[in-house]
Amino acid sequence: MAEMGENWGRRVAQRGFAQVPNYLLLMNQFLEEDSRLSSTEMLILIQLVGAWWKKDEAPFPSLKTLAVRAGVSDRQAQRAVTSLEGAGYLKREKRKRGRLIASNAYNLGPLVERLREIAMAFPNDAPRRITRKAKALPRLRASPRANVALD
Repeated sequence: MAEMGENWGRRVAQRGFAQVPNYLLLMNQFLEEDSRLSSTEMLILIQLVGAWWKKDEAPFPSLKTLAVRAGVSDRQAQRAVTSLEGAGYLKREKRKRGRLIASNAYNLGPLVERLREIAMAFPNDAPRRITRKAKALPRLRASPRANVALD
């Protein structure tokens, strides 16, 4: 977070960050014109990705929350979610809290698969390193009493 704090400022960095794949942000350039996402659909997807914290737990913001965060009406958010589901980017899953129906969960597995297909079809010429180099550990010196060799 230190680097994020330097880029955005401490207060902004403390709120947290979402991981959004560049292939998602650039997706429309890889799609046929009639298959591209609208700006509302893209914003809704980005909001859902931002709410996806654990791989095995689908995000579940309410339509109202999605609408407010994307700056659109509730109905526009609902149409965008319906369109995204119809286009195969997500699957809505019913949730319940006891006997009450809660907000839908949004399975983003289809989006992940779509982005993998795009990545295969349009490979990155200059991929970023996604693992950190392991720092070399200082070499320990064995004491005369040690029974275990360190090499």
